Amino acid sequence: MSALTMLGLAVMGAVLYTLFQKSAPAFGLFVSMGAAVLVLWKISTAAQTVLSGLTKLEQRAGGDAFSCLLRCTGIILLADYAHSLCEEAGAESLAWCTALAGRVLVLAAAWPLLEEIGQKIGSIAG
Repeated sequence: MSALTMLGLAVMGAVLYTLFQKSAPAFGLFVSMGAAVLVLWKISTAAQTVLSGLTKLEQRAGGDAFSCLLRCTGIILLADYAHSLCEEAGAESLAWCTALAGRVLVLAAAWPLLEEIGQKIGSIAG
């Protein structure tokens, strides 16, 4: 899918959201979420290409470090998407909590990698 088509879908969704937001806020949210799902569905082939490239890179690199970083990346993307949806719905406190939860989950997922780095630095320092 071309970038122009994807951006067109996003702009169309934003315009429809703005139109429906005044008369029917709940419907505006559903239109916006539907446009977001459509954009994500349309970029699925590009995402598959990226994922296959990451799989090849992981096979070459190996180890737990790569899988930890990949897991953290997924958590960041999902938390950011959930945060944006909450903000769009007007739930500011829930959006803040979602962002905080994403940060905590990333830290928890990266903790084994941080421990390994700390142990290597400790062994080098003596």
